[in-house]
Amino acid sequence: MSESANPSNPISSPAASAEAPVPEATTTPEIPQGPLGQLLQSKGFHPTALGKDALGNESMSFALTELLGAAQVLKDEASFDLLLSVSGVDMKTHRESVAHVFSLATNTTVALKVQVDEAEECPSLVSVWPAANWHERESYDLMGIIYCGHPDLRRILMPVDWVGHPLRKDYNEEDPRLVWNRR
Repeated sequence: MSESANPSNPISSPAASAEAPVPEATTTPEIPQGPLGQLLQSKGFHPTALGKDALGNESMSFALTELLGAAQVLKDEASFDLLLSVSGVDMKTHRESVAHVFSLATNTTVALKVQVDEAEECPSLVSVWPAANWHERESYDLMGIIYCGHPDLRRILMPVDWVGHPLRKDYNEEDPRLVWNRR
């Protein structure tokens, strides 16, 4: 007996195909705010929770206008006293500036992200954590992210006359202005 002629086969049964539930459109559940996100919300900020890493450390993103204030709250009220890094990420459509800060009191790290479009400038974190100085210079030099309010935003790794920002995805290595071996 063929599979389609077998009335006990639920796949071929007309009743089974008529009753089969139609899968609903799946939506990504909203990630709940952790304690640091809740603290920032209570202070009037609007962080977007991005989840936690394997150690339970929070990641959150902010609007450019909220980054500096949120960083100051984390330093003053949550004891995030050590900046670990500031780096740039090229996402092709935009760039992101990502800061990782650490609390010696609670042994906790948090990642702060902001999206920086081509015509925008990212607020500098140097006024909150002075260690951001060279990190932001490196991000500017290699990715082209401009940090407004930075005390000395200039190249740190590449020669001052270097053309472009070499870690960007749109960087053109074939640019005739680049003279690789004649320096």
